[in-house]
Amino acid sequence: MEQPVSASELYGGRGIRIVSGQGVTVRDEEGREYLDFLCGHGAALFGHAHPDLRQALAEASASPWTIGMGLDAPARRGFLDLLASLLDGGEAYLANSGAEAIEAALKLVLLLRPRRPRILAARRGFHGRTLGALALTFNPHYRRPWKDALLPVEFHAVEELPGQVDERTAAVFIEPVQGEGGVFPLDGGVGRELSAACRKSGALLVADEIQSGWGRCGSLLASSLVGLDPDVVTLAKGIAGGLPAGAVVWKACHGGFPAMSHGSTYGGNPLVCAVALRGHEVILRDGLLERSAKVGSYLRSGISRLGHPGIVDVRGMGLLVGVEVRGRSAPVVRALQERGLLALPAGPQVVRFLPPLTAGEADCDRAVDILAAALNEAE
Repeated sequence: MEQPVSASELYGGRGIRIVSGQGVTVRDEEGREYLDFLCGHGAALFGHAHPDLRQALAEASASPWTIGMGLDAPARRGFLDLLASLLDGGEAYLANSGAEAIEAALKLVLLLRPRRPRILAARRGFHGRTLGALALTFNPHYRRPWKDALLPVEFHAVEELPGQVDERTAAVFIEPVQGEGGVFPLDGGVGRELSAACRKSGALLVADEIQSGWGRCGSLLASSLVGLDPDVVTLAKGIAGGLPAGAVVWKACHGGFPAMSHGSTYGGNPLVCAVALRGHEVILRDGLLERSAKVGSYLRSGISRLGHPGIVDVRGMGLLVGVEVRGRSAPVVRALQERGLLALPAGPQVVRFLPPLTAGEADCDRAVDILAAALNEAE
């Protein structure tokens, strides 16, 4: 087993302490400003201190913050109804995180397809680090310490998944855009084939939209952009503007959870639901779906126009952008931070940018200039 680190360094120490932020920027305790294209691993979907979300939070804080699972509240009911509308005949369950959403989806497919032994997932796929979610996550480095405790899952190349689905398959878990695995959007033809294969065999298709959903890729669900017709969708990260929130949405025609078979103390609390509802209003009012698609295309085009020899490929969808570099991505991410741009790796050779939906073209121009300087240093 590798040498343990302190709990504060599980995600790696960045060496900066953030004390304030506004919009697309954050500031450290020394007063230095950073262009934030990391955004809490994509969770700060609306940027920082968005006035509408602050107002919703202030208003909701005057009422009960959490009420438990047995009681209802207008904000909870409104958010559940909104989520359910994402799929035909939809039903929704609220949790606190992406990993919890995946755990709930995994329990659901095991309940709904009990005599089917096969669960399929994609090579390079990432679905979380709790035990159930880790079973679906491909990276051997993440899996190795707990390999004997993990549920058996078959991993296949994305393009091979449709041909692997059969009547013994309970479910297929797939990301419309692989984020952690290198920012690879699913080919639309493969998405349609996979949807058809699942319909034909009766296997459940689970779309992990934790990073790609809620507008990041230019649509509330990126599945609609890559040919997927999911039976189950998982959401989290930015659906409440960065407050802890996760959700599972499924087609109720397949069934659902038996009474008392799942639960969460904080899931669906009125405070978070009120902020989530206001965030959805902002998405529609400010045209953030269209903005995400337009600004994301602008950012990718700007990076491509650099023509830098250190860049192998630029890919992504909406404001989920990956830049494959010739060397290691970690030194480039560090060099970006030193120049005032926060990003993160997506595998050993890909730099990932997750700007907020409120980012503009001027922010992208600044990011491209910083990237060019960082790549020159890496060279």
